[in-house]
Amino acid sequence: MKPMEFFYTVEPKKISVSKEDFYKFIDEYPRKLTYDCTGISDPPAISYNDFELANRWPYSVVANTWVYSDNPNDYFYSENPRYYIMENYKEVFDSKTGNKIED
Repeated sequence: MKPMEFFYTVEPKKISVSKEDFYKFIDEYPRKLTYDCTGISDPPAISYNDFELANRWPYSVVANTWVYSDNPNDYFYSENPRYYIMENYKEVFDSKTGNKIED
């Protein structure tokens, strides 16, 4: 796996936000995001990826959370759901190196 600096030189700053702020970030993000949900964790992990930023995961992730339920009787219910966004995505994007990994 290539290091982060292969794709961009500014260190991403992930911050915890509310559910509302998370979805506002997703809705207002300036480029197309690709949604991914993987069952490698319990609850399953969700990421929103900007493949113009980097053409490989995890360097493409600009927001992430997990599958949560609002129903207290559900298996994936959480009283403290976590939502994270890349606070400095503009600076990170501006520091892109232009490098890509070939398929």
